[in-house]
Amino acid sequence: MFKILIVTIVFIPILTFSQTNKNYIVIGYSSICCGTPSENPIMGYIIKFEKNNKLKPFEMFAEYGLGKEGEFAFYIGTDNLNNKLTKSFLNGLKDTATNQNKQRSENSDGYVNVKEEFMTNSTLKSIKDKPRTKISSLEVYEYKKLLPTKN
Repeated sequence: MFKILIVTIVFIPILTFSQTNKNYIVIGYSSICCGTPSENPIMGYIIKFEKNNKLKPFEMFAEYGLGKEGEFAFYIGTDNLNNKLTKSFLNGLKDTATNQNKQRSENSDGYVNVKEEFMTNSTLKSIKDKPRTKISSLEVYEYKKLLPTKN
């Protein structure tokens, strides 16, 4: 009985999504020939936005295995944002992606794409339950561990 309780407490939250409003911003990374662009500009913007607005960490998922050259996507939960901050955050992500795309090497670097429409929690759950490709997987993304933060 004790083991079942531990499994329930430890593993069930990992398999569920904690969002209450169930909206996620979608950022896709595509490839032209030689792999995907770096996620560092987007992650840097997210960390800066969080810090500037004194926000709790975003809930974020990554879906890997979307193509032969490492294509992937991020899903960023927006629960901790009001409508004004959501619009500001989305616009900042789009600006960051646009700047990164402008600086890309045209014949080798892929694109960063920020989608206008949000993805729902139920869609993410269905991706988790039934991956879109034979090699794709959806997992929690720990973006704070990737970049050093400057105080």
